[in-house]
Amino acid sequence: MDVTKKEIDAIGELFNIGIGSSATALSTILSKTVNISVPKVDIVTPKDLDITYLEPAFGISVDYTKGLRGTNSLLLKREDILKMVSQMTYMEITEIDEISQSAICELMNQMMGSSSTAIAGFLNKEIDISTPKLGEVQDTNSYKDFMYGQYDTVMTVTFTLDVEDFLTTNFITVMSSDIYQAILDEMRKMHPIT
Repeated sequence: MDVTKKEIDAIGELFNIGIGSSATALSTILSKTVNISVPKVDIVTPKDLDITYLEPAFGISVDYTKGLRGTNSLLLKREDILKMVSQMTYMEITEIDEISQSAICELMNQMMGSSSTAIAGFLNKEIDISTPKLGEVQDTNSYKDFMYGQYDTVMTVTFTLDVEDFLTTNFITVMSSDIYQAILDEMRKMHPIT
């Protein structure tokens, strides 16, 4: 399916709403002001997907089970997620144990859930996601092959995240082609993008 520049911009705006909602959830959890940049949206082959700058990373992935189909991942640098969890728990967290893993899961779950809810509202349809799967990602090349190797293309949405007096970092969501094609189909039905 050919995707026009205007359609990519429209998807960027949709994810701006979704990730904006995630930022609000993150702001509440961290008790700090959170700002996000305008998203950068790209469609690439899995082979050309470069996420090595995040290594070592934490990834959380969900499968859409209702309303949309496909896999969506959120990736953040390990050191950044540890800083956020330290702020969240009021303890210095330097290693991953059961307690910190639970906190990371909660943090990223809130972000993914908020984003999915915002997308569902925009598309005016009920969307359900699977229980998020969390894992450390030492080798992003292996991760992208495992998660997205069967797809011809993936869509990436990259943001800069700025947490007041605390952290400025990049994070990325990666979605399989069936998700962004379904989103485009819905957008084309609702508001023809010309």
